[in-house]
Amino acid sequence: MKNFVKLIEQVHAQRYMKVLTEIVTKQIPVAFLSIESTAKAVAAVKDLRSQGLNVTLLIMTFDPCDEEDFDVVNLDAAKTIYPQPEYIFTNGPFAPRVALKNFPASKVISLNGNTDAEYEAFMTHLDDLREVYESLIDEVSRKTFCGYWLGRISNRVGEIVYSNAEHYLTDGFIPDAGAVVIDGGVFDGGTAKIFAQMGYRVYGFEIDRLSYESVREKFKDMFVVENVGLGSYKHEMRCTPAGRSDNCLSDDGTETVQVTTLDAYVREKNLPRVDFIKLDVEGAELDVLKGAVTSIARFKPILALSAYHKFDDFWTLMNFVKSIRPDYEFALRQSFDSYEDLPSAFTQDILIELDELGLEPDTRWFGECVLFAR
Repeated sequence: MKNFVKLIEQVHAQRYMKVLTEIVTKQIPVAFLSIESTAKAVAAVKDLRSQGLNVTLLIMTFDPCDEEDFDVVNLDAAKTIYPQPEYIFTNGPFAPRVALKNFPASKVISLNGNTDAEYEAFMTHLDDLREVYESLIDEVSRKTFCGYWLGRISNRVGEIVYSNAEHYLTDGFIPDAGAVVIDGGVFDGGTAKIFAQMGYRVYGFEIDRLSYESVREKFKDMFVVENVGLGSYKHEMRCTPAGRSDNCLSDDGTETVQVTTLDAYVREKNLPRVDFIKLDVEGAELDVLKGAVTSIARFKPILALSAYHKFDDFWTLMNFVKSIRPDYEFALRQSFDSYEDLPSAFTQDILIELDELGLEPDTRWFGECVLFAR
């Protein structure tokens, strides 16, 4: 409880818009660190200055070439010649890690937009969040909880507590070999492949036809994949297949897709049991759970639920699972995307530079928080 109260105090003090307003009002000198081209970085600084930020130093990860009315220096010069900046602003998924590694005493803030909605959700639901916090079974989960909310509300990735475990797997929440696994939201098949390699019988569901066809072709001998969505009742929906990880559903979609319930699928396929359910279905996790009540109540499978698509995911998902079986225990882990999980066009140009900067080829951002239950 003491740490939860401390979190509330930190959220008030480090709220992004509050800190930003103070920096602008007091004209506190700040630095901007970029791993993009000099031209793009200079343009970004000029934009920030037009918004009132007193950017006096632009830090580049390679030798700059432009003369400006603010200092433009490379990373080594910034570390050795200049005083460590109190605030460093960054943009994108990689630059914050460069700043955090090289300027550990600075406050590294991402230009990730207004976080007032996150702040209001946090303050409005303190009772719900406190119950979640107190229900978590280990200190790692509680630190992850605090880091997730403080990081999002402050736009400071350095507050996030990341897990080194495989996405959707963590110690104490891993089923035995031979387990029957449901993978809701297969996307590119990466997670289902890992499950299959661990000796599990995997049944995957992917509503996007393009992703489904790609996964079926690549992994047809490893696991079952269905071009069907999971939900709280059987129905049809419209979608526009795109082969991406985001939501393809839309009222004016180009195709019709079938939606079933997990309970109906288990019954119709005569599955002997369900041992593990992983859900990453773009905010529809609660709806899918509503269609899996019988399976959860009967088999008490381990659950790995994406809890970051909606502000209320933390408490609505936990509360619903508790309503089915009060004997569930809960943990929380924050994952990150490895190089293999990222779009190749997005990473190839930067891979060599990340290696030269001594950083692992992954992206660590504010999402990807997973609620585990056993």
